[in-house]
Amino acid sequence: MPANAIPPVSVQVSQSRYCHLEKRIERSRPGLHVACTGYEICRPDYSLKRSTFPCYGLEYITGGAGTVGLDGQDFPLRAGVVFIYGPTTRHHIRSDAKNPLRKYFLDFFGREAAGLLRAGAVAPGQAGQIPDLESCRALLEMLLAEGGRGLRTTPAICAGLLRILIWKTAGAQMPSTVKGHGPTQAFEACRDLLDARHLEFSDLDAVARAAGMDKSYLCRLFHAHGYPSPYRYLIRKKINRAAEWLLTGGCQVKEVARRAGFGDPYHFSRVFKREMGQSPRAFARRRK
Repeated sequence: MPANAIPPVSVQVSQSRYCHLEKRIERSRPGLHVACTGYEICRPDYSLKRSTFPCYGLEYITGGAGTVGLDGQDFPLRAGVVFIYGPTTRHHIRSDAKNPLRKYFLDFFGREAAGLLRAGAVAPGQAGQIPDLESCRALLEMLLAEGGRGLRTTPAICAGLLRILIWKTAGAQMPSTVKGHGPTQAFEACRDLLDARHLEFSDLDAVARAAGMDKSYLCRLFHAHGYPSPYRYLIRKKINRAAEWLLTGGCQVKEVARRAGFGDPYHFSRVFKREMGQSPRAFARRRK
């Protein structure tokens, strides 16, 4: 691969989304520039090994498990772990075959890059854990969305979002404290449970019973990983699903409330307005 070429994406993924913002790497260019960004759900056999890289790379794990070797030192990968590599960093990323990795990545360059990385706590060749998973995921989703717009302001917006993401690593736990998988695995299992079965649960008691955990411990798990309370997360999932049904049409508000697990349509309307800023009926009119 030429030294200034944009790195190719991996073929060892089952699902992916990519956005390319630059045609070539120019490490001496003034400022900060996002070359490409993406989201990948890795295959069980995912194994990516490089001895050099044309720019800086940042990867953020949102689910699954695996390991990354950075200049010969191995770090465990799980939700909330961020790692960074530079042009001379040897790195080997491997996914757990039984629990494949889900991750975002960013490739970036420019004269500002090295100094910016010193403002964070995770340097090239290191890994750390950022507990605020939800806001990091939102930043990376914004990068993907903005990168795909192709406006004159797109490069500057993406560079700004990257700066925020790196500044957030200042609160990361260092690799020496990224130990143990029990609490994180428990959190991921509960979050995955809510993602898959949120329509089945009406309250936190039902969630706790299905997860086999004490309610207070469940709340502490979500708080420790930077999430809202598990009940608030449940409500958001329900309201987001209800919003989809309202926009696709064909269902009255009362039916949408029932399908979302709200026995009282008036209570559903109050919750919907609190979360979405407008009533279900007003929201449904957006499809017209």
